[in-house]
Amino acid sequence: MMTKLRKIILIPALILVSISGFFSCGVDRWPEYAHQTALDTWMLDIMQQNYLWYQDLPSYDDVNLFLDPASFLSKVKSKSDSYSFVDSVIETPLPTYGFDYSLVRNPDIDTAYNALITYVIPGSPAEVAGLERGAWIMKVDTSYISKKYETQLLQGTKARDLVMGVWKEVPVEPEEGEEEGEEEFVYKVVPNDITLKLPAAQSVEDNPIHKTKILTVKENNRDIKVGYLMYNSFTAGTNSDPDKYNNELRQISQEFKTAGVKYVILDLRYNSGGSLDCVQLLGTILTSEVRLNKPMAYLEYNDKNRDKDAAINFDSEILKSGVNLDLPALLAITSNTTAGAPEMLIRSLSLKDSYPVVTIGGVTKGQNVATEQFINEEFLWSINPVVCTVYDSNYDAGGAISPATDLKISETTIGGVTNYSEFLPFGDPNERMLKVAIGVIDGTYPPKDEETEETTKTQFKIEKSVISPASRRFNSNGLRLK
Repeated sequence: MMTKLRKIILIPALILVSISGFFSCGVDRWPEYAHQTALDTWMLDIMQQNYLWYQDLPSYDDVNLFLDPASFLSKVKSKSDSYSFVDSVIETPLPTYGFDYSLVRNPDIDTAYNALITYVIPGSPAEVAGLERGAWIMKVDTSYISKKYETQLLQGTKARDLVMGVWKEVPVEPEEGEEEGEEEFVYKVVPNDITLKLPAAQSVEDNPIHKTKILTVKENNRDIKVGYLMYNSFTAGTNSDPDKYNNELRQISQEFKTAGVKYVILDLRYNSGGSLDCVQLLGTILTSEVRLNKPMAYLEYNDKNRDKDAAINFDSEILKSGVNLDLPALLAITSNTTAGAPEMLIRSLSLKDSYPVVTIGGVTKGQNVATEQFINEEFLWSINPVVCTVYDSNYDAGGAISPATDLKISETTIGGVTNYSEFLPFGDPNERMLKVAIGVIDGTYPPKDEETEETTKTQFKIEKSVISPASRRFNSNGLRLK
C-alpha cells in the first residue's frame, strides 16, 4: 500500500542570476542557466503531479526558479499548507550534551536564570553526568546563567561543571525593618550542594522509544497492570537497520502481553509525527482483537492520482514477532506539538462506545494530511509535499484533538499556580501527566475538592525553551508516506 520511493536527481541551485540574462543579442543562453534552475523546476514538476492542492500552484511563468529550495517552496505552496517541507537527508547528528532545557528567572538575581532540564537523551553526556528531567542548573562552571551567555554556557561543546539546585518550599525572609509575624513560605530554586561533571559534547542517537514501564495500579480496589510507553517519533529504524525501532515496539508488545497489561498509557506529548507504517504497526498492537484486519484509515489523493487511494487496515501480518494487546481503551498524553501521525493513531483507534481513547494534556495541532518524500540519494536532498488527506475508519478527517475540560493539564501548573514539584522524569508515577493518567484509572482524578496552593507567592514562568542540536534528530513533520 505504501507508495514506491521516487529517485529523482536534485541539482542544488548555485547562484542567483537575473532572468533577463537568459537571452543576449538574440542568442538563446538558456543552456548556461539550466543547471541553476533544475532543483526548483524539479520541485514544481513533482508538485504539479502529486501535490494535494496542485490547483493552487502558480504557472512556470509566474515563479522565480533561482530561489533556494525552502524559499521556493514557501512561494509556490498553497496558503493553507503548513506541512510540506524540503530537507537535507544527511543523518549526521551535531555534537551535543544531549539535554533540552527551559529558562526560568532567578528571583534573587535580576539578570540570572535557572535552567530546568526538560529532556535527556539516553546514553548522552548529560545522562552520564547524572542529569534527569526535572533537575535544575543554577550555575555553569562558576557563572550564573544569563540570556547573553546562555548559548556559550549550555549549548557549547567542552566539558562543564554544573552547579545544581532543587525546587522546594522555603521560608520567606522578612524585609529589613519588617516586624516578624506568622511565618510565610514560598517555592523557589535553591542550591543543593551538588555539582555534576558534564562531559564534552558528542554525537548521540536518540531513540523514539524513550521510556517504557509496567505499573501496578488500583482499579475497583483490585491491582491491575498498566503499560507506560513514551514514544517520541513514528520512526521505523535507521539507515543501517530500517526496522530497528519497529522491532523494539514488537518486543515491548510481547513484554506488555506477558505482564498481563490491561491498559496502556501512551505518552505522545513530544511526538510531532512520522511514518504511516509505524502508525499502522502501533495501532495494530494497541487495538482490540475484533478490529484486526479491518479498516483503520483511508488515504485520498488528488484527482490525478485516484489510483493511489487506499484503505489502511489494522493488519495482523505486520505484527511479525509482536502481538496484539486486545485493549479495551487507551490513555494518551498529548500537547500542542502532537501532530500528524499521533493524531492519526488516536483518531483511528477511537471508537466512542467500544474503544474510548482518553486524552490528557494539551490540544493537538490538528493535521489530517500526509506528506510523501521524494528523494535524491546522490545529493541527499528531499522534497516532501502534502499528497493526500487522511480519514479515520468512519471516513472523518477530524481536526485538533482536545482533552476533556478537566483533563486539559499543564505540566507546571497545579491548583492554578506555577509549581514544578511534579515536573519529574518520564515514567515516574508522581510525574504530573502520568499521575493524572493513573488517577483516571484508579478513580482519584479529578479530585472531588481541588486544593489550591496557598504557599506559592511568586509565579516562576518558563521564559524560553531550548532544544539541544541533536535532541530532536527525528524530523517528524506530521505524517509521512514512504
